[in-house]
Amino acid sequence: MNASTTTPLIPREVLFGNPEIAGVELSPDGTRIAYLAPYRGVLNLWVRDLDGREQPRLLTRKTDRPQQSAGWTPDGRFLISSRDAQGDENTVLVRIDPSTGDTVDLTPPSGVLAIVSASDRDVPGELVVGLNDRDPRYHDLYVLDIASGERKLLYQVDDGRPVGVDRLNGKWHPYLRTEALANGGQAYELRLPGEKQWRPFLKFDFEDARLSGPAGFTRDGQWLYGQLSTGEDKPRLVRWSRQELERCTTDCRFEVVHRATSGSLGIALSQIETGEPAVLVETDLRSQRFLLDPSLRSDYDALERLAGSNEFSVIDRDRKDRLWLVVVASDRQGEQIWLWDRDRRQHQLLFSVQPKLDDYALASMESLDLKARDGRRLPAYLTRTPLASDGPQPLVLVVHGGPQARDYWGLNRTHQWLANRGYHVMSVNYRGSTGFGKGHLLAGEGEWYARMQDDLVDAVRWAVDQGIADPDKLVIKGGSYGGYAALAGLTRDPTLFAAAVSEVGPSNLRTLLASIPPYWEAVRINFERMIGVGSVDLDAISPINHVDQIQRPLLLGHGANDPRVSLQESESIAAAMTSRKLPIDFVVFPDEGHGWANPRNALAWAALEEHFLQQHIGGRVEPFGDVLNQSSMDWRLRSLPTP
Repeated sequence: MNASTTTPLIPREVLFGNPEIAGVELSPDGTRIAYLAPYRGVLNLWVRDLDGREQPRLLTRKTDRPQQSAGWTPDGRFLISSRDAQGDENTVLVRIDPSTGDTVDLTPPSGVLAIVSASDRDVPGELVVGLNDRDPRYHDLYVLDIASGERKLLYQVDDGRPVGVDRLNGKWHPYLRTEALANGGQAYELRLPGEKQWRPFLKFDFEDARLSGPAGFTRDGQWLYGQLSTGEDKPRLVRWSRQELERCTTDCRFEVVHRATSGSLGIALSQIETGEPAVLVETDLRSQRFLLDPSLRSDYDALERLAGSNEFSVIDRDRKDRLWLVVVASDRQGEQIWLWDRDRRQHQLLFSVQPKLDDYALASMESLDLKARDGRRLPAYLTRTPLASDGPQPLVLVVHGGPQARDYWGLNRTHQWLANRGYHVMSVNYRGSTGFGKGHLLAGEGEWYARMQDDLVDAVRWAVDQGIADPDKLVIKGGSYGGYAALAGLTRDPTLFAAAVSEVGPSNLRTLLASIPPYWEAVRINFERMIGVGSVDLDAISPINHVDQIQRPLLLGHGANDPRVSLQESESIAAAMTSRKLPIDFVVFPDEGHGWANPRNALAWAALEEHFLQQHIGGRVEPFGDVLNQSSMDWRLRSLPTP
């Protein structure tokens, strides 16, 4: 018997359907948890006592789109969640009573994007929220009374300069103002309590602004933390003392807390009382931790013994810092949520997020350090299909969106799904990706359709040269920028890929830039400069203008309410391909935005994808069943056989 007959098919439902539990949040007093779990097939919000003695209580009853996760107010009185209108990203903040499930909208119910800017346990009944109700371009800051819903204006943004707020000297205080400079750099102004005027603080050119800037004060207001990359490729964690900030202007002296040796640096845990960083995490191809607080060593040693060869992270804590929620997972194991009792030195398994996944043997994810044609490092990940016999196999290149984002090592459901269907799977952190240093990110400037695409091609050709990938069975797929890369794969390298899959991908850079949401104005300069506006011919790097080069089939999907990449981007390339009688399958979800939030739609899309892949490069499929009918899918153009 060969592997294809002995390796069970992992159902799409197990990989992409509802998890059994998600979004677990520990109450501040450590007695309850709020979480998402299915109710009549849709994720809804539940609450239960941590000891599990009483039955869980259902708080919401969503029947279409899943409920968003919820966080506790610092006093545990309410849960705060959000929703939007079928993917339009105009977020409404929602207050939920954890005892009764009573729900109240705290911000305008439509057409306004609400952003939580600050909260503090000293005033558990308040939130500082940003609302663009007055002007869709700018988010004015309000102090919101959670119980009454009343809000008072704290700061009005009239000039397009976003403002950061913190709790200083016992009051909400707008302390930091950011200006996007014409060259793509950033300037920061400071205003401390007692000061009436903004004054210059920090200024970065375009290059340094990518990885530099202040982050926020500690709870006592004595230290302002941030990151700097000036003069170096990797970031460093720094801090400015309050005393220094009160006397300095643009020459503020700082302390270096940690100098990273990897391109990604983050705070994994902060001191619960002071807010000072306690544990840092650096992530290159893999992650490593750095403990700034030695008193946590015994806890982390115990959690490392618990996790074994797997990875773990602390995701929540109670107010007394006695109970920790810890997630444990790896590339070959589904996520488990454990409770770590620091006083008793005991751990307890609370949940497996998707226990049905534990019934299947998963494939390992390899970390690769590849080289581009110009010598640039290409950090990548490869998951090999367990079905492979000797010799080259079909390969699917999965391109991350952003493009200022990255791929990570760990449990990747898309990798596992495709490997289980009979394909090797590769993801590449091409130049322009974040997390691998300033130089790697900036090497993507003006390189859409050019060297960024070269990197993807070079990785695929490496896999072919190594005898891993079958050169006649290569597919490129992705969402957002990854969708753009898939379209570029068909138009720029028309004979390399056997097929492409594009999800919410832009096809025309001019119309993409023209449709940017108004509240993105503050980051528009960065976006335009990374694309290369003013130095690159936008028409030349738009796949819509090269449809005549396409020789291979395309599966195209879009959400009708996408505010980032409008539906027009897919409609236009679908029309152009149709007029040239090129094979295309085009699907629109009328109740989705920039991606699929509803698992019924995600399952339908996955079913289409795997049948599309089987049609063009072989591989296994799970029968459609009724999955298409259960979704909102509008299959506008077809080349696949009708199921």
